[in-house]
Amino acid sequence: MSQQDTHHESPVGKNATATIAYHSGPALPTSPIAGVTTLEDCTQQLVAVTDIRPSVSSFTLDGNGFQVVKHISAVSSPPYDHSSWTDPVVRKEVYDPEIIELAKSVTGAKKVMILLASSRNVPFKEPELAPPYPMPSKSSNGCNGGETGPAVRPQHELPTTRAKGFHKGEEEGPVRKPHKDWGPSGAWNTLRNWSQELIDEAGDIIKAGDVAAELPGGRAKNYQGRRWALYTTWRPLKTVKRDPMAYVDYWTADEQDGVSFWRNPPGVHGTFESDVLLTKANPKHKWYWISDQTPDEVLLMKIMDTESEKDGSDVAGGVHHCSFHLPGTEDEEVRESIETKFIAFW
Repeated sequence: MSQQDTHHESPVGKNATATIAYHSGPALPTSPIAGVTTLEDCTQQLVAVTDIRPSVSSFTLDGNGFQVVKHISAVSSPPYDHSSWTDPVVRKEVYDPEIIELAKSVTGAKKVMILLASSRNVPFKEPELAPPYPMPSKSSNGCNGGETGPAVRPQHELPTTRAKGFHKGEEEGPVRKPHKDWGPSGAWNTLRNWSQELIDEAGDIIKAGDVAAELPGGRAKNYQGRRWALYTTWRPLKTVKRDPMAYVDYWTADEQDGVSFWRNPPGVHGTFESDVLLTKANPKHKWYWISDQTPDEVLLMKIMDTESEKDGSDVAGGVHHCSFHLPGTEDEEVRESIETKFIAFW
């Protein structure tokens, strides 16, 4: 086969160089802005970002922690239009069910529940707004899932699916600081506090987790319950020309690369402690992206997976990720996207 023939058979990758704002601050960040700005407690580092476009099918959720799949949403064609993507009713009645079925198909999970839908449709702005939740009143490892700060009346009717960024005045832009959306303790606290529907579904898992937590090595080493995992999907609403997503291959990161940034979201028993893991620099990190991602290409990323925590497991877990600046794209249209975080049970 000639070199020219080979060129035409394979897509050409657009490898890039990105400036990543790695966290370099305290082990327990206390500033509400520390988790979202690149101006505080950061070390800026240039990293190579490999384009997966030429071999996109080689990257999988269980193999790498991320995967791009083809999926055409009904919202992308009539009777819907571009404004339908931010319509709460359309999201709830059309898009959320699509994501649930897609998630089951890709992961093999028996049950999927959407926890959070987010719309991003404004340019990156520095510094970003502080998180919507108050900071915990004291440093904690977050393992108890208890209430912190002022007493909050229990909210037994909290919805399982929450949303942000869909209404005027709450617009959000890309996130530049690399992170994982939940740490292990925050993920377990979310399971037992997020909504009554989730608690009811995961009752046996919570009990098995509590038993494992009392044994040497804790939950990660001793959990014997049903497999469950947290994921996020990211769909652009038009071809991405600026502020694309980048993600680290799970196997090139270490457990200690994440620093817990604690927040207090509302739960059925009052506020509870949940963490985002801010990413510390590690020369082992291998970053990836997909060039010119289209609305029919959905990025799925793992946040955590109990299967990956087992000794000797070859299943990937959660991945660090963020958006990054592509030089020369400042005049391109603002990136628009919809993200859906979901929990899966087997």
